[in-house]
Amino acid sequence: MKKKGLIENKRLLSLIAIGILIAILFFWPSNYYIVSPGKAERLAPMIEIEEAADIYPVEGDIMLTSVSMKRASLIESIYVRLFTPDLVELRSGDFLPPGVDMDEYFDLMQEMMEESQMKAKAVALQKAGYETKITGEGAQVVKVLEDSDAYDKLQVDDIIVAIDDQPVELLTEVINKVQAREGGAEVKVTVERNGEEKDFLIETKVSGESSAQPSIGVLISPYQREYELPIEVSIEAGQIGGPSAGSMFTLEIYNRLTEEDLTEDVQIAGTGTISLEGEVGKIDGVKQKIAAAKEEGADIFFVPVGNQQEVEGVEKEEIEIVIVEDIDQIISYLEGI
Repeated sequence: MKKKGLIENKRLLSLIAIGILIAILFFWPSNYYIVSPGKAERLAPMIEIEEAADIYPVEGDIMLTSVSMKRASLIESIYVRLFTPDLVELRSGDFLPPGVDMDEYFDLMQEMMEESQMKAKAVALQKAGYETKITGEGAQVVKVLEDSDAYDKLQVDDIIVAIDDQPVELLTEVINKVQAREGGAEVKVTVERNGEEKDFLIETKVSGESSAQPSIGVLISPYQREYELPIEVSIEAGQIGGPSAGSMFTLEIYNRLTEEDLTEDVQIAGTGTISLEGEVGKIDGVKQKIAAAKEEGADIFFVPVGNQQEVEGVEKEEIEIVIVEDIDQIISYLEGI
């Protein structure tokens, strides 16, 4: 009896140990994030235009698309590494620069989303025949990362007013000009400090293997940003962050302010940043966003020219993929359908 009891105790301890191991695998977070197709969401419910404007009915839908990013458990990270499921990426935490936590990253994404919405409103209204004005006085440095070439050069509260001698007014202008450079390239950064302008040569750095975007190693926020729009347009996109819905915000607002319906009962999706000149800029996660659009039944997907190579092998039978450089090309394409 005593020997049988010992065996049963060992079995019980083994089961407990296995249970603990399984729990760790399923619930213990790894150092990786899973990036997968997110959602394609209709923009009409997110955007309100004041009643004073001439608003025209539309038949089809314009959708923004997003990627899903979540912290992977140990078992999820093992599964993705072993089976490499389609359109699912395992991204290590080094896509965040050293010294930047996830809350700071999401705060920056929300700032970029807000600025993207402002530019979308301005561009759409301009295309619809209204006069608009958006101004800023640069971007304010709120944090300098120790593991960067900017450390001991730039300071908190510096105002970045030019990149490579080109004046910048908005936060996204600073980010776009820096990210247009190669990792390891020197960027001339002009800041205003205590009423004086100072120039610094700062080497860009890519955060890690999971990131393709160079950075000068600072966190920034808008400085003295103001805008004047003749019509009040409000956008409520929930927790979606970043600037990549700019082109679709622009298209949705423009379509409702002009008599000709560009959708004509067509389901439209796309992605891309928007500049004040109407240029559609490169984004991340384009394949995942196309998959989300397919799932929602989109007929057309607009892709920035900067992402053209990434979509060359994407299955196009269920959806028409259109490469564009600016919002005018999107409007012209839809007018020609």
